[in-house]
Amino acid sequence: MSAIYLDNRLVHYEVYGRGQPIIFLHSWVGSWRYWVPMMDLVTERYRAYALDFWGFGDSDRSNGTNIYTIGAYAEMLVQFTNQMGVSRANLIGHGLGGMVAVHAARTHPDRFPRLMLVSTPLRGQIIGETSRPNALSRLMGRSSPADTWSKLIRQMPIDNATIKQEVVDDTEGLSENVVKAVQQSVAQTDLLPMMNGLTNTPLLAVYGEKDSIVPPEHANVLNNESDRPHQLLVLPRLNHFPFLEDTATFGRLIMDFIVSQGSPVEIKEQWRRRVSQREYI
Repeated sequence: MSAIYLDNRLVHYEVYGRGQPIIFLHSWVGSWRYWVPMMDLVTERYRAYALDFWGFGDSDRSNGTNIYTIGAYAEMLVQFTNQMGVSRANLIGHGLGGMVAVHAARTHPDRFPRLMLVSTPLRGQIIGETSRPNALSRLMGRSSPADTWSKLIRQMPIDNATIKQEVVDDTEGLSENVVKAVQQSVAQTDLLPMMNGLTNTPLLAVYGEKDSIVPPEHANVLNNESDRPHQLLVLPRLNHFPFLEDTATFGRLIMDFIVSQGSPVEIKEQWRRRVSQREYI
């Protein structure tokens, strides 16, 4: 376990490999641990970092809500790169982590040259508006926030049983104060104005076609961003954790995006043949 102190609060992180830095940012559930398969995959070429936001995993869980916001986490990320001596790093953020990535890149565009957002709400309130089966709006108010997310995670099609249980355990261990503060910050955040300011930062937004929490349709606005290096990509048949549901395809997307120089990336036909054979058995 590796840890540093930022603003006198402990921050847990892990780092694999060598090379150009990539920082993986977790969502409003789980912790750094669900990024392990992707970190393992990229370490042949890149140095992969993952950290626990305050209130999550093994990072500081002090009382108070002012540190459990998107803005505070973005500043935490910048301080983390300062202390680790990382002058430039590509960011890959899931859900909340994607929102933090956009916020940090908007204020420090020279430090974060590429952003990959995964299942990230462009308008935070969308997670309470969606009406799909098993969606958050159908469960809110029936139990504590941590229990609500735990129920949703248990329904996610994550093949790796060990990682799925880790995500569930991490989620059930969250403080209600943390969950409520993060949810409030997410609901009040609109990423579109920030993204409009990222005129020179390549951004790839990836969603699962069957996402029951953040519907990909709400990000269709990115299809009209022809004057900016932004791209929307929807992965067929996948849900809210596409990097755990189809690690091969997602890993290839990461590798292609990092070297893309801002040009569009796509799911190649040979990937489909290689990773989807089980569908025809």
